[in-house]
Amino acid sequence: MTEKKYDVIVAGAGPAGLTAAYFLARDGLNVLVIERGPCAGAKNCGGVSIMAEHTHKLFPNFWEECICERLITDQSYWLMTEDSVLSSRFQSTQLAAAPYNRFSVKRVNLYKWLADKAAKAGAQLLFNHTVEQVLFNDKNQAVGVQMLDTDKNSFWSDITILADGANSLVAERSGLSPRVTPEDMSLYVKETIALPANIIEERFNLLPGQGAIIGLIGYPTAGFNGTGSIHIFKESINLNVGMSVANFAQAGLNPNDLLERIKKHPYIQRLIAGGETIEYGGALIPEGGFYAIPQLVHSGLVIVGDAGGLVNGTHGINLAMWSGFYAAKALYRAKIKRDYSVNNLSLYSKLLTESFVMQDLKANAGAAKLMRDIPYAFDLYSRMANETAYQISRVYPMPKRAKRMFVYKKITSMQPVLKIFSDIWKTLKVIR
Repeated sequence: MTEKKYDVIVAGAGPAGLTAAYFLARDGLNVLVIERGPCAGAKNCGGVSIMAEHTHKLFPNFWEECICERLITDQSYWLMTEDSVLSSRFQSTQLAAAPYNRFSVKRVNLYKWLADKAAKAGAQLLFNHTVEQVLFNDKNQAVGVQMLDTDKNSFWSDITILADGANSLVAERSGLSPRVTPEDMSLYVKETIALPANIIEERFNLLPGQGAIIGLIGYPTAGFNGTGSIHIFKESINLNVGMSVANFAQAGLNPNDLLERIKKHPYIQRLIAGGETIEYGGALIPEGGFYAIPQLVHSGLVIVGDAGGLVNGTHGINLAMWSGFYAAKALYRAKIKRDYSVNNLSLYSKLLTESFVMQDLKANAGAAKLMRDIPYAFDLYSRMANETAYQISRVYPMPKRAKRMFVYKKITSMQPVLKIFSDIWKTLKVIR
């Protein structure tokens, strides 16, 4: 074999893989990152919010290097029906104080920044190359990767990191992870709508440079459990909505149907009026939770980020980056010892288990099952909440006591009291 051998090969140039590559290269290891796209983040669109304090611990004062869109000082949740919104909103100047809380970022800018840091640290980035599967020696230890449709058949390494995102086909083809079920994978569709900064700030009641995130629950997902959101950037608004792949199959809907529901809602129409669509795309997100996480450590190989199902609500990007960091620490020790066994690489699992990454996932381990047990939760209880607010707001020609009884009967006609308490009890057992 005449191909160059690397200390570490990283399959996938996402936040998890690039973070691992940066720290490994910074510590002197010879690292190759292989990405199927023409650049880091090429297959992503739209943006996300990034947790400032978590990222600051990995990359001090990252906001001075990475192109951030807006500082998030406004966080809301909307419980929605087809014609109403019951919202909870929190705004605070404290969220605008260093080390800040959240920033909205465009994915392409975040990925490019991480790729540049990894390259400057010494990692080699190879784009437009697709990893087909992992190569093993006769002791079943990973020793490299085999490429798909390329002149260079294989690349060799002491350790391999799989960071190829949700529904990791490399892990599946290599016999390292089972096929992901439709129940454990969600499909989200995203659209970015351009608007002038001053119009955005006026419509969302924001100061210049400050942004908002709005979580959308109920109506957007057509009766199924799922979520949507609005992220505010400098000169654009990002809408996204999704639910499990199994629910799409059951409903006979395509993702764009849900996006159109959001855009036609009377309280969202006015926010995006006059805007121009500049991006549109979709993404798979693993949402099986703690019990759907595959084996993350193998002989000569670890799995990080979305490929390992390490996603927990708002902590997707940050969990991915921290998993890459912990993998780098474990792999550096393995390289120093020249021991790439499961036992030695298990430091990665240990660091994950001791961190907020796995603790959060474990604490909410029953969330995925809960969503299957109460498939109507988001839609029904959003409707009930809005109906309650409507009835309380409306003035009737009746005594208050009679009105309270009227509202009670109205709500319990939508869901019996015992069933409400049963659903509450199931939820309390999951939330920790």
